[in-house]
Amino acid sequence: MKFKLILCLLLLIFINSLVAQTNRPTDYLSSDFHKSRREALRASMPKNSVAVFFSNAIRNRANDVEFVYHQDPNFYYLTGYKEPNAVLVIFSDLQTNDKGKTYNELLYVQKRNALAEQWTGKRLGVEGAQQQLGFELAMNGEEFIKNGINFADFDAVLFEAFKDDYRDNKRD
Repeated sequence: MKFKLILCLLLLIFINSLVAQTNRPTDYLSSDFHKSRREALRASMPKNSVAVFFSNAIRNRANDVEFVYHQDPNFYYLTGYKEPNAVLVIFSDLQTNDKGKTYNELLYVQKRNALAEQWTGKRLGVEGAQQQLGFELAMNGEEFIKNGINFADFDAVLFEAFKDDYRDNKRD
């Protein structure tokens, strides 16, 4: 009897994991769509310029309760990324890193953390951003400061003022 119960339990877990893997909505925008939006933006940027986009911040409601997270629509439109703590950098011209690799966009994402993910859900991480979102070059968020992009080298730095609270949207 115990054997049958354990076998049924294992079978249920297996079926549930199969359903969870195939339960992804089919109406999501494709990574090619988001890539085409980045290319269209890049085509409209002036020469020797860089555009920087930040994901929405997590909003605290009260003490340890947060509002349901909603990505900044502009950030999502360009990336397809639905998580907080991310930065997108788009260059008008090709850049070359210290390893000789050329790129024209960088996505900085939050680092995978098994302890945090058990409470807040699985994160894409660098590998997920590359595989699912189609970015050739993605890095962990802490690399944004370490990467050493010298924004003074560009003729124009394009960014939207970062609103970290609804009170920043004052209406006169």
